[in-house]
Amino acid sequence: MNQSILNKTRNDKFLMVLDIPKYLKQTYDVELKRKYNADQIQFTTYGSPIPSVSVPSIDVPFDNQVYKASSLSRPAYQPLNVKFFIDNGYKNYWVIWKWLNLFNDAKTSKSEVHMEYMNNNKNAKLENPMQELVSTFSIFALDEYNNKIVQFKYNHVFPVSLSEINFSHQDPSEISCTASFAFNQMNVELLKNVDEENC
Repeated sequence: MNQSILNKTRNDKFLMVLDIPKYLKQTYDVELKRKYNADQIQFTTYGSPIPSVSVPSIDVPFDNQVYKASSLSRPAYQPLNVKFFIDNGYKNYWVIWKWLNLFNDAKTSKSEVHMEYMNNNKNAKLENPMQELVSTFSIFALDEYNNKIVQFKYNHVFPVSLSEINFSHQDPSEISCTASFAFNQMNVELLKNVDEENC
């Protein structure tokens, strides 16, 4: 691989594309006075939006010594913290707030989906409360020309927290926030063959 020593991946060149969960898309938003008219929403992210990945080793005692072997298993991922800039209409913040609110409503302290399901199915049990509440999203690493190089795709995603909104009247930069997402699986796909282009 013939690359200049200055040809390095830059920080803060990430784009997040979030698939709006099915239940949220079917819900009429009273504040917006409409249903969500998009399947996806984009976030400008920064920081470290990729989690650490591990397949730990295990100790195998053998002949008065210890042999290291792979456990062949992945521990549960820690929640992913995504730092993003809030748009001027607070729409991207609002979508995550509404999504998080489905699990525990700020006014009633109940799960909106659970209550609706139980009201419509008096004798039924909530078999899979997560099915319509989870979604997928992808984080794309971008090159200096904003071309997508790598895709980090997260499956079975749902929000677990929204941080405080960081702003100051003395700071002219964009307002930022952090959302934490739990997820069950991450896949990585190389979209652009960097080796061939730089040989």
